Amino acid sequence: MKKRQKKRKKKLQIVSDEWNTYPAERDGVAMFISFDEAVIREDPPKDLQLCARIIISIREPNNTGGPVSPESELLWEMEDALVALLQEHCVRCRLVGRLTYDGLREIVFQLHDWNLFRPPVGLWIMQNENYDIDVSEHEGWCFFDEYIYPRTEDQLFMSDRSVVDSLVDNGSDPDKEHSLEFVFMGTSGGLKRIANILQQRGYEPVGKMNTTSGQIVLARQLVLDLSLIVDESIENYKLAEDVGVEFNGWGALVIP
Repeated sequence: MKKRQKKRKKKLQIVSDEWNTYPAERDGVAMFISFDEAVIREDPPKDLQLCARIIISIREPNNTGGPVSPESELLWEMEDALVALLQEHCVRCRLVGRLTYDGLREIVFQLHDWNLFRPPVGLWIMQNENYDIDVSEHEGWCFFDEYIYPRTEDQLFMSDRSVVDSLVDNGSDPDKEHSLEFVFMGTSGGLKRIANILQQRGYEPVGKMNTTSGQIVLARQLVLDLSLIVDESIENYKLAEDVGVEFNGWGALVIP
């Protein structure tokens, strides 16, 4: 007679597989922010309306306020151990952000029930008693929205970084000038205005420019310096917003 096999409980997925990072400034403080991209793309889970910030004091921060090896590896191990404890105790929660700044590392969770969340966190703090660790508790998604959710400038940074990385990975020489082709979409009148402004700044139309088509492409020669490109994207985004059209990013050919 065959023994009936017990069903294994499905492990809670507390950490999403989709994360992104960006540098930012919040309240005048430079931060390095990592976040759960799936939360940005989807509606925030309605059952996770409580926010816990686990704040760890970095022992030996560098001049930018972050950890260095081997402490950086230790902090990753501590985070993994905390997530494992929460999974073991079947705590309904989600790691949504990680902030590093000014000698601190914050691990930010959204959760369902304080009574289930606090005991494993308390146990984890005891296991790491050689670290100064604090917990800040909040209601709702306000902290995430204010400090973690990427703003327009942050989204442009991540998008530009992705394009630059892709070009370099495919053989582009970052020190050579590339023809960066910026795309704008909107009404004929708005596109005419933006075309005039950008051509005065040294941009050139790509192909025959037909503003009645709803889209134009203008190019500027730049080396693949991310900070320069991000500044250009932000300026173009703001300009497009001012004239009532949409800035739709940029692309370039690989230049070996």
